[in-house]
Amino acid sequence: MCDYECFKFTCNCETKKLLSYCHFARNDPYHQCFDVDVIKNTFMQSGLCPGHVAQQEAAATQQRLLQRQQQQTR
Repeated sequence: MCDYECFKFTCNCETKKLLSYCHFARNDPYHQCFDVDVIKNTFMQSGLCPGHVAQQEAAATQQRLLQRQQQQTR
């Protein structure tokens, strides 16, 4: 059972970070673990996950481009 830390974001997304491999994963050439993931710590984050931040920035950029195009056609 490999040990993980869990990070929970305000957008209800969560990511896991590997802390340590279990005995079987350490001995496997590809570090594969087919057992249960053990969450050692959970940290609540105060913002959005990186994926949602990128999505918001892309939407804002797209909106700015549309506004510029509309201003140029006037």
